[in-house]
Amino acid sequence: MREFTTALSWNELIEQLEREASSLHGERMRVLDLKTRVAEALQDAESSSACAEITDRVDMMLMTLTEAAKENVCTNTKCPHYDKKCRMR
Repeated sequence: MREFTTALSWNELIEQLEREASSLHGERMRVLDLKTRVAEALQDAESSSACAEITDRVDMMLMTLTEAAKENVCTNTKCPHYDKKCRMR
């Protein structure tokens, strides 16, 4: 991933990633690909000492994509399939 040094180019990158993230609708493979790119952007932002706002936005996007990339697992604690793929969902 190329290195972004100015706030303007970081903002452009974040806006592009956010646009891509908003167009994802249950497409797990695209989510995983975008998650990888966002993780690289976060690593670049942290290593280049980008401002805290940019790092926070990228970090929040990574958390959102991590949640979206999870497989459909059961969250009902009373279900025998809890935390696994559930046939009842």
